[in-house]
Amino acid sequence: MCQWIGKRETVAMNPLLVIFNPRNIPEFHKAIEKINGISKLWIKYFPQDEAYNKAREFFLQSDYTHFMILPDDLIVTQADVDAIVNYDESYDSISGWCNNTGRDDTNIDTNISAFLPPDPPRTATYEGYRWFKIAQFESLLSKVENSDAIIPVLHQGFALSRLSRRLIEQVPFRTDAGCCVDSCLSLDLMKFRVGFTQYVDIRIRMKHLKIPRSELLVGKEKAIMLFEN
Repeated sequence: MCQWIGKRETVAMNPLLVIFNPRNIPEFHKAIEKINGISKLWIKYFPQDEAYNKAREFFLQSDYTHFMILPDDLIVTQADVDAIVNYDESYDSISGWCNNTGRDDTNIDTNISAFLPPDPPRTATYEGYRWFKIAQFESLLSKVENSDAIIPVLHQGFALSRLSRRLIEQVPFRTDAGCCVDSCLSLDLMKFRVGFTQYVDIRIRMKHLKIPRSELLVGKEKAIMLFEN
């Protein structure tokens, strides 16, 4: 049976967890082994632009309702995944959040901003993103009710993000000089004026690992896609 939310007819939630895996991080693999109850698509060792385009193509040719993004330097739990999966269908883009690893001290900033990313992203400085501080989120969380813990933002850096099929259909992924898919998506959602708002639940906090670029296996290992149902 279909459910109705406003004027939009929805079908049963059937998300696909897309794991972008250009490295081999033991802590991540240990965590993902504990995640059950969801189909997984592994995108291994592809350049970023090709990785997201191949994942989008696979998704659009399937019957999955939502595209869930999981980078391989993010540690998630079953509770994190279940929470993101079970949000109301009316959210076209919703995510949790994590610490930002752009500084030496990875416990200062979040991956969330109330501002659009610099455009084009390749010209950006770290400071140009104007990230929320972790302390700001912690303070806000101590004051709000559960119903106020989901906030609209202009940019979020893909900390376990759930995107609707209609968003994926209308806004293709792109990169800027081979990187910054998350920044490009935030810019395009505003540029195209297609009515999508990004939301973040500040109750869902995850651990972002700081991994050196030398750990990237793109161009060193054979690029493959693996599907787990």
